[in-house]
Amino acid sequence: MSVGTAIVAFGGNALVTDAEHDSIPQQYDTVSRTVPPLIDMVEQGWKLVVSHGNGPQVGFILRRSELASDEVDPVPVDYAVADTQGAIGYMFVKALRNELARRGLSRPVVAVVTHSVVSLDDPAFENPTKPVGSFLEQTKATQLAAALGWTIAEDAGRGWRRTVASPRPTAILETELIRKLLDDGAIVVAVGGGGIPVSVAADGTVTGVEAVVDKDIASGLLAHDLGAELLMIPTGVPRVAIGFGTPEETWLDTITVDEARQYIASGQFGKGSMEPKVEAVADFVAGTPGATGVIGAAEEIPAILAGTSGTRIVGDAVPEPAPDVTDGGAVLLAVNGTLMRGLKLSPNMAAAGATFIRETTTEPVYRIWTINDEHPAMIRVTDGSGVAVAVEVWSVPAAGLAGILLNEPPGLSIGKVNLADGATVLGVIGEPALVEGQREISQHGGWRAYTAAEGLG
Repeated sequence: MSVGTAIVAFGGNALVTDAEHDSIPQQYDTVSRTVPPLIDMVEQGWKLVVSHGNGPQVGFILRRSELASDEVDPVPVDYAVADTQGAIGYMFVKALRNELARRGLSRPVVAVVTHSVVSLDDPAFENPTKPVGSFLEQTKATQLAAALGWTIAEDAGRGWRRTVASPRPTAILETELIRKLLDDGAIVVAVGGGGIPVSVAADGTVTGVEAVVDKDIASGLLAHDLGAELLMIPTGVPRVAIGFGTPEETWLDTITVDEARQYIASGQFGKGSMEPKVEAVADFVAGTPGATGVIGAAEEIPAILAGTSGTRIVGDAVPEPAPDVTDGGAVLLAVNGTLMRGLKLSPNMAAAGATFIRETTTEPVYRIWTINDEHPAMIRVTDGSGVAVAVEVWSVPAAGLAGILLNEPPGLSIGKVNLADGATVLGVIGEPALVEGQREISQHGGWRAYTAAEGLG
């Protein structure tokens, strides 16, 4: 497997091996045993992001809060997620630093407090399914649910747990910061517990949300937005199984994205356990051409990298290039600035139901300016002075196109854009008056290259 950027997403239960080993020192010991294969990956040349779950740990915080309610104010769920990001991030940073020191290596290691944008209209708020806290006997869980107003569910045959809402993330606010840290050689711990769930208003105001984002889905989103080559989800079993725990149990070696989605639709995987892992890897592979996704045991990471362990999810047959307008009523839209993956207006693409297709460039008939370093404006020219501008092509439902346009800064509009491969799609175009007195950045060939060169956030 060729190296590149990798996201390795550990589950919270991987740190709490059982009810007899849930203390903080015991969790740190587990982390310390986990990190040597990660440093092996760094030595092989991987840019590494480590993410982690926090279901048991958030549950511990909430239970302590309930027990101490007569003495101190309760801890909201989003703050409990933030607490666990700091504590578990500290565990990983310390263990990774110590393993680097043991090998005589020097590399910056940093844990990033990460925010995941969610929609307040997400139906997950009406159907809490995300397990948090310890595994309990059914009788005890039922008693606590009655006394404390919990919702509970049985978790993959291992016991009963409290459940909370788990809305789907649409963006990771720190994606570009994480990209810069990786480019600077850092090992990054991020998307802890799926990220702190927040809503973002039109004016940029951030508000915490009482929920827990699934760390596998959030890790897959971050991996996609970073353009990672590998998403690995270590879990408690060496492979994914269908018919788990039944006489028909079958372990899977390699499946396609389509097969994975068929298994999900038929209910083959636990809603709060294996299903989000398979869903996250399938979505990542489907949206990131050439990438690899794998689920397997933490202790078998070397074998996973060697291709001899784990369940791989691979892309389906590559479809023919999409036409300018699809049969489903969607249109192809080229974006050249802050609508791109991971940038500040990318949530507008998610809100419109858009799907990323590919990166490419335009024909060399455009020039591009920075508008007060807040966003670019691309304009077609006919005097031979144009350049090829880096763009992303997205498939956008026709009904969502107006919403994207209405949320664009003044002076930008939708027009036809010619791509380097000869295709003509819709695209975000600037009005000539908008660039008067502004700085031209055509020499950089695109907005990402310009912001990277200038050190802009």
